[in-house]
Amino acid sequence: MEKPEIEIHGLVVGPIQTNCYFVKNKMTGEGFLVDPGDEPKHLLRQIESEKMNLRAILLTHGHYDHILAVNDIKAACPDCQVMILDKEKPMVEDQSLNSGIGGYDYTFSPDRYVTDGEELQIADMFIRVYATPGHTAGSACYYLPDYGILFSGDTIFQNSYGRTDLPTGSEKDLWESLHKILGNLPEETRVCPGHGGLSTVGREAEYEGIL
Repeated sequence: MEKPEIEIHGLVVGPIQTNCYFVKNKMTGEGFLVDPGDEPKHLLRQIESEKMNLRAILLTHGHYDHILAVNDIKAACPDCQVMILDKEKPMVEDQSLNSGIGGYDYTFSPDRYVTDGEELQIADMFIRVYATPGHTAGSACYYLPDYGILFSGDTIFQNSYGRTDLPTGSEKDLWESLHKILGNLPEETRVCPGHGGLSTVGREAEYEGIL
């Protein structure tokens, strides 16, 4: 099947300036969000303005600044599926783990726990799940090989990577995850991180000394 033409828009939301991404199949209008971290009314207005039929919410991990709009968006778009890596289940269920650092009291119930290497088909877009523990035990990246795009959450930033001093974080695991992603995906792959500007796999591999 021929890959559909897609649109990707980003909005920066919340007090920690989290990147939320809107990914839409231009032909069908179906799409998904990555990390709706805050400002649900703003995000819902954007969904409406883009005439997007929201099919899924993909979460790179369970920290409060990536999840605070999930329940409101799910209530407004009940047919969409909320997905997060299976290893992040403890984070999802315990507000002291996911929200304590920000002073929030927030939990949600995913519709589906995904696994490392799982292949998703959402809005006719093929997405591969990569478990990338380190920032949290259940962090994940979502890779769209047909478009050369990686949604990296807080695993990879522009000229940086995620912190490991929060609950379930591990510097050793993060370094292994960086090698897993930066050492194997094509160098031209565009990296769309959870905070800050865009980058590429090649740029970050060179910066981290992995090339």
